Amino acid sequence: MYRPDSLPAPLAAALESVRGWTDPEVEGTMAATSPDERAAWVAGLQQLRDAVDAAMLTAVANFDAAGDGETLHGAASTASWLRGAVGLAPGDASERVRIARRSRDVLAAPVGHLRSGGITFDHLRSIDRAVRFIPAGREAEAVALLTDLAVTAPVADVRTAGKHLRLVADPDGTLADCERQFERRHLTLAPLLDGMTSVDGLLDAESAALLNAALEPFLVPMGPGDARSAAQRRADGLTDIVRTACDHRLLPMVGGERPHLQVLIAGGPGEASGDATSVRLPLSPLPGTAWLPQTPGGATPLHPVGAARIACDAQINPVLLDVHGIPMGLGRSQRPFSTHQRRLLALRDGGCRFPNCTRPPAHTDAHHVHPWSAGGTTDVDNAVLLCRFHHRLVHEGGWQIEVPIARQGSGGGSPAAVTFVGPRGQSLVSIPRGP
Repeated sequence: MYRPDSLPAPLAAALESVRGWTDPEVEGTMAATSPDERAAWVAGLQQLRDAVDAAMLTAVANFDAAGDGETLHGAASTASWLRGAVGLAPGDASERVRIARRSRDVLAAPVGHLRSGGITFDHLRSIDRAVRFIPAGREAEAVALLTDLAVTAPVADVRTAGKHLRLVADPDGTLADCERQFERRHLTLAPLLDGMTSVDGLLDAESAALLNAALEPFLVPMGPGDARSAAQRRADGLTDIVRTACDHRLLPMVGGERPHLQVLIAGGPGEASGDATSVRLPLSPLPGTAWLPQTPGGATPLHPVGAARIACDAQINPVLLDVHGIPMGLGRSQRPFSTHQRRLLALRDGGCRFPNCTRPPAHTDAHHVHPWSAGGTTDVDNAVLLCRFHHRLVHEGGWQIEVPIARQGSGGGSPAAVTFVGPRGQSLVSIPRGP
């Protein structure tokens, strides 16, 4: 980093003054005592920062015009000098040099507003990015329009207006940009060493808007107890959308069947003759290991508690394997809850039964209150609908469901209340809300 031996007197005095503001021992510093005073510090410091940015543009423009970067340190360009001597990021250095060069002509008006506090540096950056690709004959008009808007509008509105001006002034160039963006689209699923999967990608504006619209209903917290961050709700929403598409057979067939989640659970020695082994999927809890065979990193172990949750509403396919793991036979598929039963549950429960949850039936699983693997029946009286978030709370989160004795075995899907009991003794009563 470049540290000159001395600074110009006005700059040195200003720097010393600013650094002293954060010292609580100095009278008149930022140790504000009222909300208005603290707000004034924030707003005033932003104005000061914008004024410094304006002064920085003038300094960079003078430095660049004189070629001082090469004279002082043999730098190939002013941008490279800013990266090495001042420590700016590559993109930021190049952008500041470009704006500094244009501040004396095309961007002179918005830079003046920046200096006087009328706009922020982010406004100026947005104006510069918008007019970079507008034909030269229309630049001055575009800058004037965007500057007038920036004085009264937030940065986001200036960016939107800049995109619109580009579309009007250069429709062919805008279309070419859209095509280039579409070609850059990609989605990558990268397995990590801890079993998680990193999701990375780029979407064009249309695809991003479609995905954002689909995720919007899931960004609303489920209630006062929903402590998930917005990013976690977005991840859960994406999983719910994919699960719904699979459950409702909305996806194209692959290999003769619709895409679905598979869980392999190895059981003990089977009753078949020879040295074959019985494998059931996805029955849980049973002795043996559960696996997810379709993850990007290959087969991944699944905790038995998670397998039990998935098994609440799944097809059961007993498979007979030989000692080499080759399937020898496939048993009859069984669906724990039929389509008719799901309809009855949807009419009775109206969606997720967890108190204060508003997830509709399409985003729920049919949960066996008394586990099917432990002898529970696949009857409507032994089931409640749970969204995937609360289904996980019941299986992995320690919540239990208590059903009144009068309801058990009634055979008619009684609307009696059930009680959700939490791991810390919480007791929440749930009444079916109907369709």
